[in-house]
Amino acid sequence: MSGAAQDPAQAFLDHLRVIEGASPHTVEAYARDLQTVQNALAAPGQILDWLTLSTDDLRRWMAHERRRGIAPVSLARRLAALRACFAFLENTGLRADRPTAGLRAPRVRRRLPRVAGEELIARVVQSPDLATERGRRNRALLEVMYGCGLRLAEVVGLGLGDLDLSGESVRVRGKGSKERLVPLAGEANAALRRYLDGRLPPAVAAALGASMLEASDRSAPVFLGRGGRRIARRTVREVVARAVRAASGGTGLSPHDLRHAFATHLLDRGADLRSVQELLGHAALSTTQIYTHVSVARLREAYDRAHPRATAGGGTARRAAKREGRS
Repeated sequence: MSGAAQDPAQAFLDHLRVIEGASPHTVEAYARDLQTVQNALAAPGQILDWLTLSTDDLRRWMAHERRRGIAPVSLARRLAALRACFAFLENTGLRADRPTAGLRAPRVRRRLPRVAGEELIARVVQSPDLATERGRRNRALLEVMYGCGLRLAEVVGLGLGDLDLSGESVRVRGKGSKERLVPLAGEANAALRRYLDGRLPPAVAAALGASMLEASDRSAPVFLGRGGRRIARRTVREVVARAVRAASGGTGLSPHDLRHAFATHLLDRGADLRSVQELLGHAALSTTQIYTHVSVARLREAYDRAHPRATAGGGTARRAAKREGRS
């Protein structure tokens, strides 16, 4: 976001970064959203006066965005950024009101996450070649992402000091620098041990296994990319894309889809919603509840396919099979 440090919008962004501990990506997203208001309402070459903006000004901005064909979900997100900004300005005494109070966010149809089945995910995570160091890294990366339900930024940011291999847990820094402990067991633990035992010096590997790392080693990245540096987000996306192609010959799954699969598969197998909320690091239970809709939808699909009286007249699955046989 352009403008001097005394610019109220910049003060809000500084507050997000310094006081609330928001990630650089979050601050950048807020800055981009506020910039759209600047672009629409400010005169060319001028800085928008955030302290005098009115509700009518913001209605004009929303109309401008709609004319541009902006998607409702994007407009709702930008309005949320504005509300946070004006709440900050009011709380700090820079404004006596919130011009967003009279604005109604566009109705957004909540889409269910795309969830891959357990068999496909198993093929995806098992696709790397364990005979190579890169294959062992990729296998560990995929197992940890799916086995722990990590966001892309969380898996990239993992340090050796976050791992407790013998205690089968990992400390994860989520949104807003909030930390949570997640189980690191089974295949994810085994794959990570295999990768790190082959990569780390024997003394460091032994210290890691005994949870006795030197301070200088604790911040070292878990997953390495080109040049021995911390793995890049783009590299993680490429690893997932290649694994999906190898497992199914198709594309379409992202790193975040592994997190969706983690949550949905847990609920499918009987995990309670509160536990899944904690594992995902969601601040609100309502964010996690969308996965219950996914699980119910999947159960309904299975019921419709398999039960002979799933619909009036029965035989849904049998009729579908006959149609497929005739085609």
